[in-house]
Amino acid sequence: MLADRLPPLNGLRAFRAAARHLSFRAAAEALNVTQSAVAQQVRGLEQALGVPLFERHARGLALTPAGEALLPPVEQAFRLIADAAERIVQQAEVLTVSATPSFVSRWLVPRLDGFTRRHPGIDVRLSASNDLVDFRRDGVDIAIRYGKGVDPGLAAQLLVPADPVAVCSPALCRPDGTLDPADLGTRVPLLHDSHFLWAEWYRAAGRDEAEARRGVRFSHTLHAIEAALLGQGIALVPRPLVERELQAGHLAAPPLATRLPDAGGVGRGFYIVAPPELWDTRKVAAMRLWLLSEAEA
Repeated sequence: MLADRLPPLNGLRAFRAAARHLSFRAAAEALNVTQSAVAQQVRGLEQALGVPLFERHARGLALTPAGEALLPPVEQAFRLIADAAERIVQQAEVLTVSATPSFVSRWLVPRLDGFTRRHPGIDVRLSASNDLVDFRRDGVDIAIRYGKGVDPGLAAQLLVPADPVAVCSPALCRPDGTLDPADLGTRVPLLHDSHFLWAEWYRAAGRDEAEARRGVRFSHTLHAIEAALLGQGIALVPRPLVERELQAGHLAAPPLATRLPDAGGVGRGFYIVAPPELWDTRKVAAMRLWLLSEAEA
């Protein structure tokens, strides 16, 4: 068999290093092994081939004609192996992104083909969850989270401001696009998601917070938006998640006199977060810069 005729691979590796440096000592340093190990592996290769590959001199080594003939194909073979390994690594590079289901569905997925076209060597895995991610335990590289701030143990960057906006079907509004605040929670039911923003709005407006508990409660913002599109009530959600529907006229944003207050001057938004040690890695940096370019566009 052809494999049975292959010379010892460790010997080829030692031969290549020694031929490059014309020194067993320098080859040993390059391979991080002992000088005697290099000499022994080269001798084993010479025995397998039945010819000497080096002439030993007091001042160093010199290639024999057999060594000169062997070196180019050995260099080429190792280069081919290295190139193939690099291609495999690039093809297998996986980037796991965690974000809320609503952000994944309404903001990220409609744009994601732009990232895959720009970075064909990175395979994206999307993890849609409202739960806070444990990066090491969950194998997540980068996350996008909604809020007013982030964990101080994480690197973070604001992706897009996302002040909440009240949205409902245009059919629920007056002809001028407004809504009587008295209709909130009565003629126009409240639609809640996991952020419970209506309770904050009622508190800021000086209204009875008990009224804010009325209405339909959804575990995901995505479902509150769908209910609003169907005319089932009014939802208070991050504006970037409904921008397309507002522009198309499928949703209306009747102005409310009260705005939610910022906490400590920090506005709400979607933040890119990742462990500091992953922040500047190639695949995380590629996703981070692409997200920012999409937000700017």
